[in-house]
Amino acid sequence: MDAEEDSSTFGRVGIGSWTYPWAVGTVTDSRPPEPMSAKALVRTAAELQVQVVQIADNLPLDALTSPELESLRQLAQDYGIALQVGTRGVDPNHLLKYLRIAEELESTLVRTLGGWLGYPTPLPEVEKNIHLVLPTFIDAGVSLALENYEVYPTADLANLVRSIDDPRFGICLDVANSFAAWESAEQILDNLASVAISAHIKDFTVERTNSLMGFACVGRPIGQGKLPLDLILTRLAQFNRRPDLIVELWPPPQRTLEETLSLERTWASESVQYLRSSVAGFFRKTGKKTRIPIY
Repeated sequence: MDAEEDSSTFGRVGIGSWTYPWAVGTVTDSRPPEPMSAKALVRTAAELQVQVVQIADNLPLDALTSPELESLRQLAQDYGIALQVGTRGVDPNHLLKYLRIAEELESTLVRTLGGWLGYPTPLPEVEKNIHLVLPTFIDAGVSLALENYEVYPTADLANLVRSIDDPRFGICLDVANSFAAWESAEQILDNLASVAISAHIKDFTVERTNSLMGFACVGRPIGQGKLPLDLILTRLAQFNRRPDLIVELWPPPQRTLEETLSLERTWASESVQYLRSSVAGFFRKTGKKTRIPIY
């Protein structure tokens, strides 16, 4: 597609399974009695009036049968919500399995990470595996987005994308992830804004620990922390990038799980509203227009 969009729009604002990490049961020893399902996530998206849902590695879709995937696809279609598929790892067989899931859900994007916690795949192997599967993704009309995180320098990720050089492959940009590699927001965006095809937006603050010896990175609702959202939007617009903007959250645990879940719900609603108004305000202020890319 290459249709002109109204200047008040950016990418779609959406939520995902990492908007509700506690509700979906990401923390195994603090799982709710009835963890949020993929269908429940879609219904929540409808309540929040967002247009896209990204179901990622903390709510694995390969646990669903084909009839369950079809039921999920139909539910999202009924609500007018686009589904995106997320996973972790770059093994070719695994990526092709998630491509099939994406096709069943009529998703046009699969987001993945380079490896499992503590076991990152070396970038030469990442490149080799993507070269193996990308033609099949292209034939299916599905894009593959590799998320940045602290184990890979963002300059190396940018070089990887440019080496592969296909519009169906790019970066799922999460500026907060690469702060742990001691990269600045400007450095991250210099390297990755021009190759972003998806984006995660999560906010945080940095607080001194109670012992006064060190600092902790603590999640906050979008707009209430240190994330330079306006800079992110500015740099994406500079390169005419128009990725969907998926809200992610790091809610700190409260005294009880129910209090944590309540905080998570409140933060999700506040963050969606803030992100939506920020995007609209950004384009009212700048008057910029963007185009819908193929992803």
